[in-house]
Amino acid sequence: MSRTRSADDSSVLVQRTAGLTAVLGAFIMMSTVFFTITDFMGIQNVPVGAVVAFLAAFQAYRTNEHRSPSIVIAAVLAVLGIWIVAAPFVLGVDRALVIGVNGVAGVLIVILSLVGAYGSRQLSTTASASA
Repeated sequence: MSRTRSADDSSVLVQRTAGLTAVLGAFIMMSTVFFTITDFMGIQNVPVGAVVAFLAAFQAYRTNEHRSPSIVIAAVLAVLGIWIVAAPFVLGVDRALVIGVNGVAGVLIVILSLVGAYGSRQLSTTASASA
C-alpha cells in the first residue's frame, strides 16, 4: 500500500511541476508582447518559451498516461531555464524589466524541473522496487 501511495504522490508531483513549468514557458513566450521586448531578445523568447511549454506539457501528459516520466526531459527543461536566465546577459540586454522577467521565470523553471526530475526518480525507483 505504501509503495502505491508513494508512486501516486510522485506522479502528482511530476504532473504539477510539469504543468507549472508549461505555464512559465507560455509566459516567457508571451512576455515579448506583454513587456514589449524588442530585438533578438524578443525573438528568441518566443521559440524558447514555446519549447519549454511543449516539453513540460508533454512530460505532464506522459505521466498522466501512466508512462514513466523522463528525467531527460526534466534535464532539458532545466538547461532551457538556465538559458532563459543567461540570455539577457549573453545577448547584451540592459533593460532591468527584461532581466527581471527572464531571471525570475528562468530560475522558477530550473527549480520546478529539478523537483520534477526528483519525482521522476522516485517513480522509477518505486517501479523497479515493485517489479
